Amino acid sequence: MKNPVGWIVLMAIMTGAGCSPSREEDLRTTNVVRGSLRATLPFQGTLEARRIELISVGVQGAAVLAELVEEGTRVQPGDLLARFDSSQIEQDLARQESEYVRTQQELESLEKAELPLELLDMESKLAEGRAEIAAESQFLESARGLMERGLMSESEVAQQEARVSALNTRADQLAMRIDLTREHVHAARLAKARAALAAAGRQRDFLREQLNMCEVRAPVGGIATLVPLPIGGDWRTAHVGDTLHRNQTFLCLPDPAEHVVRGFISEGDLPWVRPGYAAEAIPAAYPHVRLGGKVETVGGMAQTRPGYPAWRRFFPIQIALEPLPEPMPVGLSTTVEILAGEVSEALLVPREAIQWHGTRAMVRRWTDRGPPEEIGIEPGLASATHVEVISGLSEGDPIILP
Repeated sequence: MKNPVGWIVLMAIMTGAGCSPSREEDLRTTNVVRGSLRATLPFQGTLEARRIELISVGVQGAAVLAELVEEGTRVQPGDLLARFDSSQIEQDLARQESEYVRTQQELESLEKAELPLELLDMESKLAEGRAEIAAESQFLESARGLMERGLMSESEVAQQEARVSALNTRADQLAMRIDLTREHVHAARLAKARAALAAAGRQRDFLREQLNMCEVRAPVGGIATLVPLPIGGDWRTAHVGDTLHRNQTFLCLPDPAEHVVRGFISEGDLPWVRPGYAAEAIPAAYPHVRLGGKVETVGGMAQTRPGYPAWRRFFPIQIALEPLPEPMPVGLSTTVEILAGEVSEALLVPREAIQWHGTRAMVRRWTDRGPPEEIGIEPGLASATHVEVISGLSEGDPIILP
């Protein structure tokens, strides 16, 4: 507002002998007033869903898309998103199922037939050998009696003793063979057969899992959004018939329940931003919409940004938004104003009236007693047009505008 005096004429007073006024100067002034001030901090960000579920190819190797959900489809948990061609996996799984049955039958045959029969055969031979030893030992005793009566020679008795000793040695060897076979040979064959069965089972389960992965279903609810990726030398979204590879992300599901705005603020604005500060967001594509929210997080490490000099530093910031009044796609450019502060009945001066000398804020106060006075002030909150004066001026003081 203008000084009641309106346009005033200020004479330049010069000192020294023979001094006289040099000229008249028209000055534009305004008064220090009291009023309310709302300081906001603007920045550009991106509207994003708080939670985004990335959908990647789980099938090993290459996979051909046979079915794909349309872009923008709202899906619920369990809904089909994509289907990959599974014919080769089905063939491999059929062969592996047969291999698993074969190894299982082989193990059962070893456990229940081959190995028990092998042991039974050796134990039967051992029993026969021990029966023969018993008979030959009895004959040896008879031979010794006959020798004492002179009816059998010493050499014949010696031959019988050697025969009994040989039979005992062979029986001991057979008993040891049975123990070694049971504890080591059969154990090794069983371990090998069980390992083969386990390997066949793992491969069967892997192929079953791969077959299940050929059908991609929504893990959460959201809006199906196709993600561009390199395909055949192009950068585009996937189509039915495309060949994709393991771990390629081809689709995402932004959760429509909660949204945030993510962006960056300069380091000079950092003192005016704190978590919990109120904010208002305006999507560029929906200029009629005002989205309420608040500052949720402010990054703790400065970063450089593309397109800015290396000495410029920025901090990531996230604004938590209230529920959207209408469905909106994510990725929209969004202007955000953070409420840095608000005061009422504060002393206010126009921004243009302040001159900065380093970190000192100065204004020129008009006086009818001489030249304008240069006054240092302590600034407070600032809006696009006015600055709060904490000290240095009083209400009604006339301030010279540039």
